[in-house]
Amino acid sequence: MGRGGVQTHFYWLTRALTAAGHEVQIYSLGGRPDERDRQRELELSQHGNVSVWHVYDNGDLARLNSLAAAHKLVALLKTYQPDVYLASGTGWNLFLPAWLSRACRKLVFHEVMSGEVVGRSDSRWAARWLFCEIIAQAQPVANNFARSTGWKRPIQILPAFPEPLEITATVPVAVPTSIRNGRARAALFSRLVPHKGAFWLVQQWTRLQYVLSELHIYGTGPEEDVIRQFIHNQNLSGRVFCHGAYPGGQAYVDLLRCFDLTLLPTLGAEGAPLVLLESMACGVPFVSFNVGGIPDYANPDCIICNAVAPDSFVPAVERMVHSLKAGEIITNRLSAFYLEKFSFAALSKEWCEWFARTGRNESFKQKSAD
Repeated sequence: MGRGGVQTHFYWLTRALTAAGHEVQIYSLGGRPDERDRQRELELSQHGNVSVWHVYDNGDLARLNSLAAAHKLVALLKTYQPDVYLASGTGWNLFLPAWLSRACRKLVFHEVMSGEVVGRSDSRWAARWLFCEIIAQAQPVANNFARSTGWKRPIQILPAFPEPLEITATVPVAVPTSIRNGRARAALFSRLVPHKGAFWLVQQWTRLQYVLSELHIYGTGPEEDVIRQFIHNQNLSGRVFCHGAYPGGQAYVDLLRCFDLTLLPTLGAEGAPLVLLESMACGVPFVSFNVGGIPDYANPDCIICNAVAPDSFVPAVERMVHSLKAGEIITNRLSAFYLEKFSFAALSKEWCEWFARTGRNESFKQKSAD
């Protein structure tokens, strides 16, 4: 099952579908399951008719090779005969076995990345030619997929599920931020990889220090040690922090609400980062770039900069802090925007209505793969 955004999406999508009375079978193409994976699978089984198959796991220490895994997936599909096969991610085994099995009434691909399909080796070409329907996490993602693949049919927009903090935690009513000394506390929550911009952000401290009292970096990845070393070398301890992994549930809510704003200067091939939704759920405004599906998060209380002008990010942070100080950011309006558009209840309604349209009129089985 894993712990990333796609896995979070499938976990909560499964919860939504089983709550609506559907039967779900999940085929995981990731690594061998660990204790946390088993716990999540147990939780799913307690909420409805769900089964999970780890396709590359053959039950002992050896991992199935790609061909053997493909044969296993074909056999599973022929046994289950799903009405809808919903795939998300990359890898040829995500697409070809479902098509070859001839066991799936409808093959659907959900694009949760940027939608930019580049090069012949990109496995999403299989979705372009072999699947009957494409859905996308955001409108810019759909536009990218259609442009890069030549897909001519309509693409339905269905956002991915974030961790629904309104369910997994108690989110107090958002209150106006009180900024002390004219400076704010900011945080970044992300994988620490170059395109997310965490190290770049830390390097901007000489400019940010005039509007930020503290900058906190949460996440793990190849840039973590680089960031820690930079903080040490530049004597930024006490003002800039690198904490490592961040928690979930109530601890995550309590942590988010400690900050006045969150930052994500990503310039990569994004889908639509779920951390921005989670920030909005807590009434904490964000500043980010307009890459991937982030423009679909636009609202009056956040700032989305133009990625063609990277130097605009720091001035945008300055504008946000000035707006917070002036009381122009309405935090309960921001959390209300999230609840209306991206809460578990809102997304459950959207997804279940889509399945009702795409599936048979009677109750149907749904298969998801990640």
